[in-house]
Amino acid sequence: MGPPSFRKVRSAKSFTLKQAGWKLLEGHRLKIGQTVYKFAKSREMDGTVKTVTIKRDPLGDLYVYFSCVVEPQPITRVMTGHSAGFDFGLTTYLTGSDGTMHHAPQPLQSSLKAIAQANRHLSQKKKGSCNRRQAQRHLDRVHKRVANQRQAFHWQLAHQLCAAYDSLTLETLNLQGMKALWGRKVSDLGFATFVETLHAVASKTGTLIQHIDTWFPSTKLCSACGWINQQITLRDRVWTCGDCGTTHQRNVNAAVNIFREGASSPGGIHVSQASACRGC
Repeated sequence: MGPPSFRKVRSAKSFTLKQAGWKLLEGHRLKIGQTVYKFAKSREMDGTVKTVTIKRDPLGDLYVYFSCVVEPQPITRVMTGHSAGFDFGLTTYLTGSDGTMHHAPQPLQSSLKAIAQANRHLSQKKKGSCNRRQAQRHLDRVHKRVANQRQAFHWQLAHQLCAAYDSLTLETLNLQGMKALWGRKVSDLGFATFVETLHAVASKTGTLIQHIDTWFPSTKLCSACGWINQQITLRDRVWTCGDCGTTHQRNVNAAVNIFREGASSPGGIHVSQASACRGC
């Protein structure tokens, strides 16, 4: 047995300091131990700082997180009087019951060529060499750009929806089943991350978010008469009701049914059939 080895700095991704070991100075400076670091402040801090966490991403960039105790503030919101249900999709990211549609940028799909090229350059470098570390950083930089583009889209869309609607009703997705069918595209769209982001924005703006049951037949159900189309497949983007003869656009019809189901739940708002079918 040899002497004890020190923990490598490269293997550590983050550390947290509680009440001691750090001091926040003026001019966006942070003193850790005996060293003073300058950081770029992304937002103003409210409340009392309790802990400081330093994190390092795969690219090597350092981020400082301040955990603060904040007194709850009353939410002041100007009501818009609008509510809607939204259906998730692969072609159209979100389709609203009022006919609005939102499309996702799919940053991973547009960056596949750059990722493949970066992977080829990395595989050609000798392990342990400086050139390999530089190639690894370049690959991490490409992936970070993809993640930032996706995150920016999620936050922008979440703020847009919370500003336009007082109440939102969403379907509950079976993501494991969707990944089994469509794989990488589902991960590229980031449905679960968007829902988390939407809830975070809604908690600050006072927007009500509701989710319907996973097995509610929003796509099969005719929003005009309630007939269920058991023969519909994924290829049927437009279908006609076999009972009343109404022709439906698949995603809009599903969004209308989601809106109604959310409105009929306890605490939901009253929705008339005319307002729910707007945009059918």
